[in-house]
Amino acid sequence: MKQKQPAAAWAKKLDNECLQFLAGVRYARWANREIKDPEEARNFVNDVLPKLFPGFAQGRKIAISAELLESLKSAGMPMGENFTPGEHRLPENTARIFENVEMIQQIFNDEDFRKKFPVVAAFGLTFVQDVFSGLALHQFGTEDLSVDQMCWAAGATLEWFGKMLKERKPPDVGKGRANVELLELIRKIRTHETKKLKPKELRQALEYAGYYVSDEEALRLFEWRAKKKGQL
Repeated sequence: MKQKQPAAAWAKKLDNECLQFLAGVRYARWANREIKDPEEARNFVNDVLPKLFPGFAQGRKIAISAELLESLKSAGMPMGENFTPGEHRLPENTARIFENVEMIQQIFNDEDFRKKFPVVAAFGLTFVQDVFSGLALHQFGTEDLSVDQMCWAAGATLEWFGKMLKERKPPDVGKGRANVELLELIRKIRTHETKKLKPKELRQALEYAGYYVSDEEALRLFEWRAKKKGQL
């Protein structure tokens, strides 16, 4: 598989990492479409493509402090001897864990929060318990639940909260998973452009990666609405 970069004008306005990323997306979509064995396709996307196109390597760079590392090690998280403070490229889920741990540490280090947390948590827990008990009583007619019944009630409680949240108007990114991926791809392109791409050039870059938009005006409106809603 050749790593030849596209010669189009839009490609000259993107850095090398973004070009590699777009190429990786293009071949990943090809693999998921053409390789019949799901495990083989997954290995191709996760192992082969990042080696061919380093910019496609899943993850992002985050800064990890010595204090955070020490905290994770003391909690029993295996960090490895080669894992040192500084900037690291990590898978998205791992990066989020590090960021969330650091955020929670900062919150709990706030004296005012530590004073208010027990009261707020108590009210929140009471509300969850009421929902759980109500669903369990309605379904089973008893508060003496078996393990299976408790698991069902816990799942129903989560589903209840999920439905409650869904009733609020979600961000309008269009229909289907494809548009969520399209947003991420546009964000990647805009972050790595060395010179601003025009709608026509952005559309060409997206088509190179395997995403097709009906026309330039539709793409311009899609991006404008996403920016207005804080999605880009």
